[in-house]
Amino acid sequence: MSLPVDDLIGRELRDSDYQPVGKITAVYQYPTDMNAPGGAAAVTYGLIRKSTRLVDLEQAELDGEAIWVPHTMPTITSAPNFSPLVGNMLAEPHALEVRSHYWGAAQFA
Repeated sequence: MSLPVDDLIGRELRDSDYQPVGKITAVYQYPTDMNAPGGAAAVTYGLIRKSTRLVDLEQAELDGEAIWVPHTMPTITSAPNFSPLVGNMLAEPHALEVRSHYWGAAQFA
């Protein structure tokens, strides 16, 4: 998926079952030396008690007006969140934690 960051913000994010998770409120890039495409989206969800989680965008696809990711709702809602984030790039320790959460630590071995 290669949409500009500004086109992602405000879109609905859907999980692997195409169920709505929440709205994309920000997009962060990974450090360039990680060679990780897509970056991570901050997704805010919940009606009464709002929460934000980082969702890896590798293999994400545009599905109409929503963004689909190949991750389950429990995987997304248990993902890391680092607050407050400044700028548009994740610090390396944060980026490694997000990538490891979604794709496993084996990718870094």
